[in-house]
Amino acid sequence: MNRLVRAETRRLLRHPLALTLAALFVFGSLYCAWVSQSMASYNLKQVQANLDFLPKSCESPMNGPEQKAKCLADVPLQAVALERIQDRFTAEGVRAAHGQHPVGSLLWTVGLLTSVPGLALLVMVAAFSVAGEWSRGSIVPLLLYESRLGRLLAAKAVAVWVWSLTLLCVSAAVTAAFGVFYGRDAHPLPSPGALGSVLADTALGVPAGAAVLAGAAAVAVALAALLRQPLRTFLAGMLLLVLVVRTSAAPGLGAWLPGGALADLVGFGAVDGVWDHFWISTDPSTVPVLLRVLPTLALIGLLWLGLNRLNRTRDRA
Repeated sequence: MNRLVRAETRRLLRHPLALTLAALFVFGSLYCAWVSQSMASYNLKQVQANLDFLPKSCESPMNGPEQKAKCLADVPLQAVALERIQDRFTAEGVRAAHGQHPVGSLLWTVGLLTSVPGLALLVMVAAFSVAGEWSRGSIVPLLLYESRLGRLLAAKAVAVWVWSLTLLCVSAAVTAAFGVFYGRDAHPLPSPGALGSVLADTALGVPAGAAVLAGAAAVAVALAALLRQPLRTFLAGMLLLVLVVRTSAAPGLGAWLPGGALADLVGFGAVDGVWDHFWISTDPSTVPVLLRVLPTLALIGLLWLGLNRLNRTRDRA
């Protein structure tokens, strides 16, 4: 099995389409990091400028004594409203600042790779590297080497997962270099926290993201093996992804469905201008997220059991 996994991983890492999609994701992630940092920095500067100007706005020569007194009385209320906006912008700035941190960039990239852009890439890679082998007929020599289709597909799923983790590391390194050498000076942001805090957040977020990517790879490969046509696989995968996203906030059930469990596991929920807008905040749930992931794992297991049974039926036919 290990030899098969290594062989499939090497083939995928050298696959022209996989390399092209990886390059597109790296540059797309870099662009998202730049947009996120510039927007967050600009918003913070603007709200701070408004707070500084607020008392001076009452000093206009056009204001009479009564108007000036009324304006000064309203300043505290306006300041409270602006401070609330500033708190929200600061939270967004702290999140964007992870892209400027050598370690936090991993956490930032996990958010993009486990959202719609990254999961769509996984579906595309599985569609053209797994289903494409059936349409081209190149699956035949592989089945002569490994006659047990389940083992072969498991190896392909692991290869897709390893490809996604490799992409995560490379993209995070590029994002961190951009943030350290350019972003910090061009777009000042609040600190994401002490090194220990960033390490702790990353130690929780990256394994959660890796688990989501593993599940997505298993589902994408299973769909590719069931449909055996690249275009059908891609369309079915995108429809499934849309269904997962749109049901993440279903009343009463959203937190238990795959979309809600994914959103809570990775940390989606607060609206972010870069990737979180794909996800709808789930209904609050007191049940631990690790328990709410179990139905999703059961669905993935049933999908693979159905795939094995269908392949046995096809072989007998």
